[in-house]
Amino acid sequence: MRRSQRSTRSFGRNFLALLVAGGALGLAQLNLDTLGMTSGTGNRALAKTAGPQFIPPPSARSFTTQAGTETRDHTAAHPQREDDPAILHGIWAVKMASALLEKGCENFAKIPDYTANMLKQERINGALGACQVIDVKIRHEPFSVYMKWNEGDRGRQLIYVDGQNDGNMLVQPGGIRGRLTGVLTLEPTGSLAMSDSRYAITKAGLLELAHTVLSYQKSDLQRGRGFTCQLFDHQKFENRDCYLYLIEYEAAEFNEIYRKSMIYVDKELSLPICVKNYTWGRDVNPEKIDEETLIEFYAYTDLKFSQELTAADFDKSNASYRMRVK
Repeated sequence: MRRSQRSTRSFGRNFLALLVAGGALGLAQLNLDTLGMTSGTGNRALAKTAGPQFIPPPSARSFTTQAGTETRDHTAAHPQREDDPAILHGIWAVKMASALLEKGCENFAKIPDYTANMLKQERINGALGACQVIDVKIRHEPFSVYMKWNEGDRGRQLIYVDGQNDGNMLVQPGGIRGRLTGVLTLEPTGSLAMSDSRYAITKAGLLELAHTVLSYQKSDLQRGRGFTCQLFDHQKFENRDCYLYLIEYEAAEFNEIYRKSMIYVDKELSLPICVKNYTWGRDVNPEKIDEETLIEFYAYTDLKFSQELTAADFDKSNASYRMRVK
């Protein structure tokens, strides 16, 4: 191929990336400005165009038993052209995803509270735990969290309010243990609290999840190498329109924790509603590498905004919680 032909093709791809990025940012602005953050549904009357048709992840319910087994290589199953207008590649993908998340954080911080169903699965000390299904209530000011486990340690309840309880969280285990111990007072970053969680309770919720993703993206942008990245349009998670942000690192020197990340960014919220992270493995089966190296899975479904949550929603004395305060 002559140099002039390569140059023209490269210019075409870069110009196309600029157009896609500009258009997507414009759509994100429209979505966020018209949302009003009052419900889980918004204006999704955007025209659908042909795009990459990935196999969507299993439903949230199926993750309760199979969260660690969804290992399809989407890119291998559905190879894409480099000039596909529904895909951004490389540094453009990182910049676009970062811009979306920053805008989402700015807008979402303005809503007072929300409720959701949270799914969580983590690998701790090398062992992948079972998927947990948790009802959550979150208030932004003061930062407050209430959780109740439906699967995992069924019946467990947790309350954390910034500035209260001497900075501690209140936890009542599920089942007979909770009846015996009642409410426990735990330091959020203490060894007991962190024995079955990769992050402290102060990192709970959509905003903190987005901030964590952004911190890695900013490091990737500063370094500018050591990864391959794609941002796919026309994706769905739990019937919500999303972008899929896929990044893979070339070696542990570029990210010592994560080998690969798959992040579904909700178009309406411009925030991550599903994150699957994979770590580095030793002597793993190449055909089951994702299954054997899944380290984190988080998802939020059934989102409801501005629910007028009050202090009573984050009070251990709330009669509906039936917490055993000793």
